[in-house]
Amino acid sequence: MSLRHAILGILDYREMHGYQLKRVLDEGISNFWPVNLAAIYPSLRKLEEEGLVAHHTEESGEGRPARKVYTITDDGREELVRWRKLSPDGGTRVRNPLFLKLLFAHEEDFPDAVGWIDKQLEQLRSARDRFADELANPRAFSTLVVQFMRESGVAHLELELELLEELRARLVERTELRSRKEV
Repeated sequence: MSLRHAILGILDYREMHGYQLKRVLDEGISNFWPVNLAAIYPSLRKLEEEGLVAHHTEESGEGRPARKVYTITDDGREELVRWRKLSPDGGTRVRNPLFLKLLFAHEEDFPDAVGWIDKQLEQLRSARDRFADELANPRAFSTLVVQFMRESGVAHLELELELLEELRARLVERTELRSRKEV
């Protein structure tokens, strides 16, 4: 998925200003597809140059500057339809530096590996909690599919937590067994 198509897809639901779009991308898509939020405004400018989105200015009130509200154009909808018909590829890849390190770890690395896993477990728990909060947030951008993606994100994280906790326990057990043999 490209950021440009994510933007077009969101704007196909409703027009938004940049900050709203940024929030929807962060809350609704980054769960399963990392988004470079700094690239949103340059992408919007490029989409506008290509005639795929347009904007109008809306007063913000309270002495704040006016903001651009973006909407998808007919050409943008055609591009979105074209993109949706393409078959996605590479959707099963998992690139996790921890897994690569663990793959090449030797038994003497296991105490360090337990620390690596602990750090990953902490990050996964934090992500799981964030996704769960988004599930309960009535203000979050939500469609049937976004809701499903959040639910599957929580389930995926729960499974990954369970598997890493099991691996951690095995590494600790192996390290303790090795320590007893050395004594």
